[in-house]
Amino acid sequence: MKKIIVLLSALFVLFSYKATAQVKETFDSNSWQWTEYSADQGRAYIIDGVMRLESKSDNDKVELVDIVGNVATHSFTPMDPVKGFTIKCVATVEKFEGKKQFGIILDYLDDMNCLVFMIKGDCAYLYKMKEGKIVGQQKNQFKLQKGKKTTDLDIEITYMGGELEFRINDVQALLCKYVPITSNGFGFCAYGKCKIDFDDVETLN
Repeated sequence: MKKIIVLLSALFVLFSYKATAQVKETFDSNSWQWTEYSADQGRAYIIDGVMRLESKSDNDKVELVDIVGNVATHSFTPMDPVKGFTIKCVATVEKFEGKKQFGIILDYLDDMNCLVFMIKGDCAYLYKMKEGKIVGQQKNQFKLQKGKKTTDLDIEITYMGGELEFRINDVQALLCKYVPITSNGFGFCAYGKCKIDFDDVETLN
């Protein structure tokens, strides 16, 4: 009987560990099968335990579909978005100024169909993209501190019943209502000669 209890305890610890491993990405390995990208416009790649995005382009005429299709990465996370979710991650961005911008991709189906939360200038935006065209947009004034060599970000995204909230360093950046999300596709993008590292992506249902 004692052996059975010990065995059951060991199995419980093992399954608990596996469950935890499935809902947190530390980028020590590519456990969620993130896409990686390298071209003239920049790179998105895993290095030193982070997902690093480096954008080299800052053309004023760039389209959102080009940003998502170029210096970007995505995976399909271990969660059911219909039940509601919280996603947490941390990021470090180098000297955020000028044309630099970075984003978080949600409800990803492919490069032409997704939601994109962007920080650029002194504003936060949510874009809804369908077949490569922006079909919805919401904007809120939100400022990151300028002039610092690097800026550390604690990012939290909460979705429940069609309401979507983005918080950065415990400050609400954007609150959107009536936003249906059906895909567990999730990712990051960058533009404007921006270098940013993402780490410790955690999903909670």
